[in-house]
Amino acid sequence: MSPDMRPAFETKEGKQKRTILVVDDDRRVVDLLQISLSQNGYHVTTAGTGEEALESVRRETPHLVILDLRLPKKNGYEVCAALKSSKDTSAIPIIMVSATAEVDARLQGLMHGADDYLTKPFSPKELLIKVRRIFERQERAENLSIKNQELETEVARNREDLVVRNKELRFQVFSLETLMGLTHQLNSSLDLEGLLSTMILSVVGQLRVNSACLFLTDERENPKRLDAMTFKGVKEDLVRSIHFEYEDEFLRAVLPVAGEEGRPVRLGDLSEDPSLERCVGPLYAAGFTLVCPVMMKQKLTALLAVGEKVSGQEFQSTDLEMVKALSESAGIAIENARLFKDLQETYLATVRVLVSTIEAKDPYTHGHTERVAQYSVGIAKEMDFTQDEIQTIQLGAFLHDIGKLHTSDSILHKPGALTDEEWRMVKAHPVRGAQMLQGVKFLEKATDLVRHHHERVDGKGYPDGLRGDEITIGAKIVNVADAFDAMTTERPYRQGLTMEQAVAQLEDKAGTQFAKEIVEVMVKALREGRMQVLKNESPWRQGAKATASN
Repeated sequence: MSPDMRPAFETKEGKQKRTILVVDDDRRVVDLLQISLSQNGYHVTTAGTGEEALESVRRETPHLVILDLRLPKKNGYEVCAALKSSKDTSAIPIIMVSATAEVDARLQGLMHGADDYLTKPFSPKELLIKVRRIFERQERAENLSIKNQELETEVARNREDLVVRNKELRFQVFSLETLMGLTHQLNSSLDLEGLLSTMILSVVGQLRVNSACLFLTDERENPKRLDAMTFKGVKEDLVRSIHFEYEDEFLRAVLPVAGEEGRPVRLGDLSEDPSLERCVGPLYAAGFTLVCPVMMKQKLTALLAVGEKVSGQEFQSTDLEMVKALSESAGIAIENARLFKDLQETYLATVRVLVSTIEAKDPYTHGHTERVAQYSVGIAKEMDFTQDEIQTIQLGAFLHDIGKLHTSDSILHKPGALTDEEWRMVKAHPVRGAQMLQGVKFLEKATDLVRHHHERVDGKGYPDGLRGDEITIGAKIVNVADAFDAMTTERPYRQGLTMEQAVAQLEDKAGTQFAKEIVEVMVKALREGRMQVLKNESPWRQGAKATASN
């Protein structure tokens, strides 16, 4: 069925609905996507296997396919390849969905023709954004198609303009697909590591080259040298041995003339100059044939090296334009990511000032918040959280006891047991802490962790008596990290527990006080050596040592 023969589903306002085919063998995922997409005005059809998906497309050509990677009989790669290899279905955009976030899996999906990629678990909102962007690109492509028809009509009237018109059309298509697609991907990330991986993935996948590497400056360690930061399709020992100093003749040779834009340079054009051999030789040895300076504010930020095309063909002018466009976008994206990182570090410095204020009130917990933050971040990384999620957990862990600023020093320092009224005041610190963060925009996302880090999965915690899944995963993590540090920290009235003793306590209370899944992750990381018990040295103990030495 051709795209023009797709069935029309009209809304009450008379607008046509777009049809989306959801392919997944998990009924819960299918139901969730069907509800979410339908509520947003799309007509949804479903399939549970790869064969059912292909049969469904033969019966009714959808406008978009959301395709799970792991399917019975035919997997997502096979279904994607089958659709993209057919003239009738090759134009249908495909969003590949997978439970793995590995770059190789994403690259393989793109190599099979997928237009976008989602990693489980994902939010319906994220999916809807990707769907809308694909349809926006589709509409632009349709507009380009209309323009193409108009141009062909004009060319038919004036054959002498045929070559010029075709070049203009190819350039328009190139600009749309590259700058609206790949450039958007690069500039949608503020995580530098993820951004660089996306950059290399885009270069290899879109240019169909066998290798690529981005050489980047380390602004703190060595701002005057370029080192290999991320690469694909080349041996690590080869690229790690390549370095460029800002004063190298090679960099001067590839940098643009003042006032001009950076452009790709073929290494073959530089190979005859003996003064450039020190840099050109290792690049050749690593398999690269093309380099392009990545500029930001007329300053060299990075250097992109590209290998040969998989087809063995020479780079065409459109290929060089794509490299140039990607390099320009990468320069802006890298600068944005670095500025965002600086802003994050400023935020954390502010948070540490707040933490020092808390610990000044309660010296017996000196270093406690820093250790809880480290444990919490370690758990989040073990659970493969995103960078944004890790940052939220780090902020929440740093600030989890900020409400103690409202607790009287006489209560915090009381040597004996607390009265009921005093205990009530201590238990109020999560609520007071959450209230303090309200209105502070960059800290608001940590409010939940501060308020609920003393909740228990059995519902016996405070302040709200939440239970089970009512408690967010971030609050559960800080709860376990907070308890573990309290167990292993020495106090004037007791010795800290050993790691195994503290682990035994966590495991004993997993499922009641602590979330079982968080305890399992932390215990495994501790026992396998990926997480260590952090050293604590309380001021009271330091004072005792000084007294003993005197």
